[in-house]
Amino acid sequence: MSRLARLPNLITFLNVIFGFAAVASLIRYGADPAGLQRAAWFIVIAALLDSMDGKLARAIGRQSEFGKELDSLSDAVSFGLAPSVLLYSMEFSAWAEKGDLFGLAGFLIASLPLTFGCFRLARFNVETVVEGKKDSHFAGLPIPAAAGLIVSYVLFCLDLFGEVWRPGVLPITLLASLLMVSRVRFEGMPYFSLRQGQRNLTRLTLFTAMIGSILFLQSMALFPAAVIYLGYSLVQHLRREPEILDEDEAEEWTDNTRF
Repeated sequence: MSRLARLPNLITFLNVIFGFAAVASLIRYGADPAGLQRAAWFIVIAALLDSMDGKLARAIGRQSEFGKELDSLSDAVSFGLAPSVLLYSMEFSAWAEKGDLFGLAGFLIASLPLTFGCFRLARFNVETVVEGKKDSHFAGLPIPAAAGLIVSYVLFCLDLFGEVWRPGVLPITLLASLLMVSRVRFEGMPYFSLRQGQRNLTRLTLFTAMIGSILFLQSMALFPAAVIYLGYSLVQHLRREPEILDEDEAEEWTDNTRF
C-alpha cells in the first residue's frame, strides 16, 4: 500500500487526537476561559480534519469499510465525548452544588451530545437505503455540526463578552442534542459545480459566503454561520419534498455523509 493510500486514515487519526487534546486541555485547565477557548478550537480543528478524510479517500480511490468505521469511532470522541466534557467542565459540574439531584441532572444533560451523538452515528451506519437511492440531506443534525454549534457558541461568547453567557448553555445543549436524533432533514455539502441546479447554487453561494466570513472574522463568524445553517435547513425541511439522486450523485452524497 502506498503512503498516499494511508493518508485518509492518518487524517482520521489526527481528528481523534485533536478530540482527545480538547479533553486533556479541559482536565488540565478546567473552566478557565483560556482552557475553554483552547479546547473549543481543538474541536474545530478536528471538524476540519473530518471534512477532509472522506473526500481524499474517494479522490485516490481508497475508500474502505475500515475507514468508515474508524471515522465513526473518531467522530464519537471528537464530536461526542469532547463537547460533553466541555459542557460539564464549563457549566453542569457546578449544578452539584445545588444538591445531588441537580448534580445528577447536570451530569445527564452534559452527556447528551455524547449519547445522542453515538445514537446518530449508529443509526446512520445501519440505516437501509431503499432501492439503492439516497436523499440529498442528512436525517438529523450530523454530529460534527452539533459539536460545531456548541463550540461556536462558546467561542462567540468568549470573544464578545470574555466569558460564556451561561443562560444560553442549556438551550444550545438541548437543541444540538435533540436535533441529532430528530428526523429533520439537514442540508449536505453543496456540489462545487454550477451545473447542479438552482438549489445547489443557493447552497454553494451560502457556503462560500460563510467560509469567507469565517476567514475574515474567525470565531465571531462561526456561531452566526451555524445558526444560518440550522435556519436554512429547517426552512428547506418544511418546504421541500425529498430529492432522489441518480447513481453518480448518490456516490458523492455518501462521501459527504461519512459521519
